[in-house]
Amino acid sequence: MQSLVTHDTFRNIVFFTGLVFLIYGIIILALIGPFGIFNFFYLCAGVLLILLSYLWKRLVNKPLFKILMILGLLILIVFVIFEVTIISYANKKAKEDADYLIVLGSQIRADGPSNDYKARLDSAYEYLKDNNETIVITTGAQGDNEPCSEAKGGGDYLVSKGFDQKRIIIEDESMNTLQNLDNAKKLIEERGDDAGNCEIVMVSADYHLYRASYIAHKLGYENVSCKGGHGLFILLPQYYTREFFAFIKELITLG
Repeated sequence: MQSLVTHDTFRNIVFFTGLVFLIYGIIILALIGPFGIFNFFYLCAGVLLILLSYLWKRLVNKPLFKILMILGLLILIVFVIFEVTIISYANKKAKEDADYLIVLGSQIRADGPSNDYKARLDSAYEYLKDNNETIVITTGAQGDNEPCSEAKGGGDYLVSKGFDQKRIIIEDESMNTLQNLDNAKKLIEERGDDAGNCEIVMVSADYHLYRASYIAHKLGYENVSCKGGHGLFILLPQYYTREFFAFIKELITLG
């Protein structure tokens, strides 16, 4: 009887977790649309968990199912450790008087930066207005659905807030974080500075800072601190979860 109660409890947890995931997945699609395969993650996970809850009693005593449950628990533990790490990076303080500040690009729309990008740029502006010698590099090429490059859009936004155009360097050829930082490094070195020894502040979304820092160190940046910004809070679980899989990809790619 005790075993049955335990199984029923786990089944109910799986069902309600799936229901929450399903509802959240629908919210994600409503807010940011079906653009990108990961936007369906919570929706699909919710459906699978609800289905699993209905099949629970049939599967729970099967050896293969028990092995899969143990594997799933190990993955969950690794996931939690990773999330704690990226949250710790999101709360780190940027060093003052940096030589360069690099803003990692995000989507530009016809009416200006997306919520995510605007949060990054506002965070950059708060730093730059208190550090008068820091040069800013805005990064990012123009996507198919963008009116201009992310770098130019970011630079224009900073200028609209009163920032000096002469302190802005535009890097408008990169398509991802690795290229953002690699191209920014080349621009710094073209100015006669050693990017490895310069004090660099990297600005991105809170959830992205750990992975971006990892990439920066792989590229030879030695003195990097971070400053984060965040857009809509309701999207943070989506983005923090996506970072887990994105970081695994970087580990495989960069080693």
